[in-house]
Amino acid sequence: MSQPDDTLLECMLATVNSAVRRSPHAFALPFADSVAFVGRTWSVAVARPGADFAPVFSARWADQCPALLQSISQLATVAVPDAESTSDATDRVLGSVLARAIDDVCAGLAHEAATLPVAIEQQPIVSEYVFDLCTRVLQTRPALLAHVEHATVARLCTLSVHALAVPNRLALKPTAYFLTALIRLSATTARPSPATPLLASLWSEFGPEWLRATLQGIGGAHPRSLLPNLAELLFAMVRHHLQSVKLWMAELLAQPAFPSPHADDAAKRQFVQHLLATRSFVRAKAIVNEFSVCCRNLQGTAYAA
Repeated sequence: MSQPDDTLLECMLATVNSAVRRSPHAFALPFADSVAFVGRTWSVAVARPGADFAPVFSARWADQCPALLQSISQLATVAVPDAESTSDATDRVLGSVLARAIDDVCAGLAHEAATLPVAIEQQPIVSEYVFDLCTRVLQTRPALLAHVEHATVARLCTLSVHALAVPNRLALKPTAYFLTALIRLSATTARPSPATPLLASLWSEFGPEWLRATLQGIGGAHPRSLLPNLAELLFAMVRHHLQSVKLWMAELLAQPAFPSPHADDAAKRQFVQHLLATRSFVRAKAIVNEFSVCCRNLQGTAYAA
């Protein structure tokens, strides 16, 4: 395949994605052929390995990338082992496909602008689709992440920290869904996933940054229309990692003027006390909204409702 085939590739990917979405069992390419097709298409449409193994991006990589990320998502969801393969072998192959997609997307966004937040604002669809893909994997096939190196998933988590700082629904909503799914699986459960140790280590490493970014958004960095997504993410943190969140929140809210100069120590204490005590998401959303109103100095105004 050569670069002039971009339009043809877009049409083929749209057909494949639509067929798998509508009737996955009726559309059954051999697994090895499906993976090879995705790999070749990725090399043409998005990035190919360079001489030093650094990705060399196509001119329209950001335009082509979402459809391919969707294809990988569909493949990860419906793929079953070939007759001569095992489930673990299939997961290893899919894990390598996922790892390449994550590494290339993170590298591509890093080269798009001077900072990752600016790159995410410029290419929110790319950010949206990579987090949608990884959320799908966490929800349907979390064992794949056991075959992805820690450094690769850490790059995605670093991207998520920056995406949480972008006041854009296309960037924040899929990021919040991804982190909510990750946080649920990172907790110790009666039936842990093979990826649970990796996810638990990522929570320990990035949890304070996710919490800081979430509180900053609630405190006024993001429009109030994004509060439901931030509240859902914060509630997942509290529900699944109560003790670490309690410790980190105490450290963060002890900082002067964080997350807003309008929230005094009494308001912060009340927010923490009420949030950590509730087991109701509806109540948690109300608590977050009340604290956000305080942080924005909107008490007693028509905007406080």
